Amino acid sequence: MNLILRQKIGLIFLVAAFLLAAQPAMGMNKAKDWVNNLRPGTFSTEGDASSDTAGGDDVNKFSESDVKVLIQLKAREAALKKKEEEFAKRTGELKLLSQQIEQKLDQMRNLAGKIEEMRQQRKQMDEKDVTRMVKYYETMSADATAQFINQMDRVTAMHLLMRMNPRKASAVMQLLEPKVAVEITEKVTRFKENRSELKVNP
Repeated sequence: MNLILRQKIGLIFLVAAFLLAAQPAMGMNKAKDWVNNLRPGTFSTEGDASSDTAGGDDVNKFSESDVKVLIQLKAREAALKKKEEEFAKRTGELKLLSQQIEQKLDQMRNLAGKIEEMRQQRKQMDEKDVTRMVKYYETMSADATAQFINQMDRVTAMHLLMRMNPRKASAVMQLLEPKVAVEITEKVTRFKENRSELKVNP
């Protein structure tokens, strides 16, 4: 058998295989007939009827109800796949949102820390200012200090007198207007009571 003949036979079988792959329902015997028409005697025709019958049974093995069930299952599979995709998308969005919220919380915590730091610094500055003012009033005469305190708001006056030297504070209290002295005394008493309550009930 020369090369050209072998190539022709190979091409015939290739076409037959292609037809079987493209149209499985046509049956093996029809493919054999097609090849035999091109090259007689290539395949035996014995047993073809049984082969075609078997092929036909394979093609028609699904009933109409079976096809409907398969279609429904396919549709349900597609719906489930879509839901899975939506769930994955939603999960990603929630994860991103959670990260953004955590970042905002970190920013708020940092801001709160800075505010507390500034508050402590301001408190220290206020303490220094009050201490400085106490020293100023302690250097004055008791009479001059009493005149200033008579005109102050009672909270400021209370803090000044509580920080002053006890002897100087006592001398100043004796020179204050009676009404002012009583109000300051009441505020000092309430201040100490509140501070005691804070210590007992932290």
